[in-house]
Amino acid sequence: MVYNESKYNKNWKTMKLSDLGEFARGKSTHRPRNDKNLFEGGGYPLVQTGEIKEANLYITHHTQEYGEFGLQQSKLWDAETLCITIAANIAETALLAYPMCFPDSVVGFKAYKEVSSEKFMYYVFDFIRNSIQNAASGSTQDNINIDYLTSLDFKVPDKIAQDKMVELLSAIDEKILMNSKINDNLAA
Repeated sequence: MVYNESKYNKNWKTMKLSDLGEFARGKSTHRPRNDKNLFEGGGYPLVQTGEIKEANLYITHHTQEYGEFGLQQSKLWDAETLCITIAANIAETALLAYPMCFPDSVVGFKAYKEVSSEKFMYYVFDFIRNSIQNAASGSTQDNINIDYLTSLDFKVPDKIAQDKMVELLSAIDEKILMNSKINDNLAA
């Protein structure tokens, strides 16, 4: 199944999402996950699926921080990594505004720069989110896995067209964020 096939993109290449970049699952190997030792001393931002769902394009805040022990059982991901939720809030996406850790209920995506970008993939997932959520629904707890994500087929334009789309959509998102900040300031 090609997730975004239409008469408008019939000349684009059909590619697997795994052909556009690398997917890797977040890490949180220690149990219990709320062990206070994981957070002692802080210093390493930790983002959860709910914060990804609430974000607008970028994750700009976090509520928890791992300490050194927490980081040892996790991984600190680079800024601009695309986060994709695979459990609880399925297929929600956002980019890291700064380096953060995230649990194994989140997949990180780093694009192959010559064929795609993290921002383009953000917009891809924004477009196909409902289809993925519908495919995942019905189990005891809705979830997907990394194999499912990497096997998805999608119609993709060349990199130049992708970059133009990202430029336009990002400008709209930036304007929306700016207007939200203005409204918040006026309300305050």
